Amino acid sequence: MIFDENQRAVIEAPPGSMLVTAGPGSGKTAVLTHRIRYLNEKYKIPYEKILVITFTKAAAKQMKSRFESQNECESRVTFCTFHSFFYSIIKDFDNSEFSIISQNEKLNILKTVLLDEDIDVDHVDTGILLDEISKVKNLDRDIADHHSVILEKERFLKIYTSYENEKRARKLLDYDDFVLFAYEIFEKDRSFFEKWKKKYEYCLIDEFQDINYKQYSLVIKLFKDKKVFAVGDEDQSIYAFRGSSSDICIKFKKDFNADVYKLVTNYRSSKKIVESSVKLISNNTLRFDKQIVSSKDSALGECFVRRFDSYMDEYDAMADLIKEGSERGKSIAVLLRTNNIPDALKYSFLKKKVEFVSETPANSNSDSECIKDILTYFKLSTGENTYKNLLRIANKPNRYISREFLSSCKEKENKYDDSFSYVNLYRNSKNKTYLATNIFKLEKHLKELKKLSSFEGLMYVLNVIGYEKYLFEKKSKCLKDIEEIKNLCREFESKEELTEYFELMSGVNEKCTTLVSAKSFDGNNIISSFLNDKKGSDNNSQSVKANENDICKSIPSIITIHAAKGREWDEVYIPDLNEGNIPHKKAVSKEEIEEERRLFYVAMTRAKEKLFIGCVKDIERNVHPSLFFEELKR
Repeated sequence: MIFDENQRAVIEAPPGSMLVTAGPGSGKTAVLTHRIRYLNEKYKIPYEKILVITFTKAAAKQMKSRFESQNECESRVTFCTFHSFFYSIIKDFDNSEFSIISQNEKLNILKTVLLDEDIDVDHVDTGILLDEISKVKNLDRDIADHHSVILEKERFLKIYTSYENEKRARKLLDYDDFVLFAYEIFEKDRSFFEKWKKKYEYCLIDEFQDINYKQYSLVIKLFKDKKVFAVGDEDQSIYAFRGSSSDICIKFKKDFNADVYKLVTNYRSSKKIVESSVKLISNNTLRFDKQIVSSKDSALGECFVRRFDSYMDEYDAMADLIKEGSERGKSIAVLLRTNNIPDALKYSFLKKKVEFVSETPANSNSDSECIKDILTYFKLSTGENTYKNLLRIANKPNRYISREFLSSCKEKENKYDDSFSYVNLYRNSKNKTYLATNIFKLEKHLKELKKLSSFEGLMYVLNVIGYEKYLFEKKSKCLKDIEEIKNLCREFESKEELTEYFELMSGVNEKCTTLVSAKSFDGNNIISSFLNDKKGSDNNSQSVKANENDICKSIPSIITIHAAKGREWDEVYIPDLNEGNIPHKKAVSKEEIEEERRLFYVAMTRAKEKLFIGCVKDIERNVHPSLFFEELKR
């Protein structure tokens, strides 16, 4: 393998402590594996005395496989993740059985603890609370100093302590516990610590920017007077929610008196993509000064940064380009900030006949009960007068129109289908004046609703008919769905178009959940059969039976930016570069904004040939381009 000057300098450096800042696509894995061989051949460090740590099982397996293929041998080097390394320490000290706690077990224990403290579980976001507990374990601070965002300080401390005690009593561990237990063991048993300290002479750590303070403290404890090779990129530190911090890279240089080497040539991305990504990340302050350059010809590659008037315009333009790239056999990914595919994006793909592989849930607002109610009002206003529709909204808000009354009316209806007539409703309510009055008001409201656009109609249902008040009285939790339909009402002028859109998306999401099991394609959900007509069952079955590799080559992927880290595609599409999305609405402080910028930088640098970035500017909707969009356009 041919290495450039910077890569050779890293591989052939003396076996001291080193910090290698490796930009995206700089060949760091190849450099690391060749460095191992060089340490053995030049400096006679035994392979069994070399420890290589990374962050995922897949990455550890890949490095081991690559090292063995390069050296045509079965490796005696220890390749592992931080979690497996710490777990091996725990098992070596205490051979009793521990179990890894599941997410459901975490929630059940936490809910039990909350109930014991007389805290209403329904009024506490248990997901956020578990995240806080995890973050406290990984940060280099005393729990007594932690300020919870959802509980009083003392109460959080009590919940945390009870939760952890219950886990230990059941011999349950989560991944955050591994480093804490290992540290406790070393503090408790000095001879055991010395045994592990002598086990390895040299430690290499991949993706060093993802390390958290607790993990780093144990690295210092084991290897402070030895040598550590740390390779990573502080610009790609994107796991602050797990306790990682980009400033650990900078701290490492001082703690280990480490020499700093830089891998600055990007062999993955085109010059235009590299220049745009560098322009963005240069706005961060907590980073080493380095200038990444592309190895590719300057004439190759495309980088589009575009602003649109609406989300639908953005998604339609993106779908056209994706379809073109897919037909040319390009590997393609759409990277999302959150783990939720917008319905409007799926709708654009559907219209343009673009198939895709999704690694995110196929949830849809079309399944929302309140959206179904609003659409039912629209259907009734446009002439879909069925008892099924009437029954759904009859008492939303309450009109005292009982199921029994409607059943009786249906029996007396001189029709062979489910349709109803207002004449029949009035005739059957003649002995109940209040009921006839309510039916008259409903008919009048629906006649007025028929004249209105979808957005005007939505406001009419919410405010005049009183559906919003009904939701408030029922303490409904679907206000976010109302906001979603408000946005879509601006995309679809007519109520018929909006109704058709939701019905179509409901069908798409139903097929997403039934077409193929998660196990069939290693956790991926395939969305392809919705492109066929309702009679295309043979095509559907052929799609399911198709070889996984063939599907992934021809069908674009939709995944989160976090899940895209360490991967690459010919073409990458990043939609919705808007305030509140990227950067996320929860990012407020300067440090949080810089983390979001690093996340966006990671997304940009996944692209090899084409990068498409879209955003929306809609003053009426209060939708504004991200500050990152402005930075890229300067």
